Amino acid sequence: MDIIDKYLKLAGEGKFEEGLPLIEEILERNKSIRTSWFNYGICLYELKRFGEAATAFNKAYELKPEDGGALYRCCISLAANGDHKGLLQIFFKECERDSSMINLFLSEKVFSKYFEHEDFKELVEKYRHARKYWWQFWK
Repeated sequence: MDIIDKYLKLAGEGKFEEGLPLIEEILERNKSIRTSWFNYGICLYELKRFGEAATAFNKAYELKPEDGGALYRCCISLAANGDHKGLLQIFFKECERDSSMINLFLSEKVFSKYFEHEDFKELVEKYRHARKYWWQFWK
């Protein structure tokens, strides 16, 4: 069994503490594989190391920008870490890239508490032109 199979087996069994050194070794061998960064993020998230998980998911997203799953998990990790500023930064960056992303952010219940903050309201106002059916999400 190779190192990737060992890691996946441990992760599948929920043994993330044991799997952490393996996924770190996998990354040391090749830092350009998106899946390895994503798996690293999963491992860190499960270990409640949310800030590090967000960084890993963001790296996976940078390596494959069409990977919405990595972006979503990055945002979820930032929210779990209480990283208000980091989450806002990602939201602004993604809305600059595609203004319709505001609709996705507004539709996710896990992010709703953040949109009560003034700076998040500014984000919504800036991209109000891209909001479809905004009354479903914004009060």
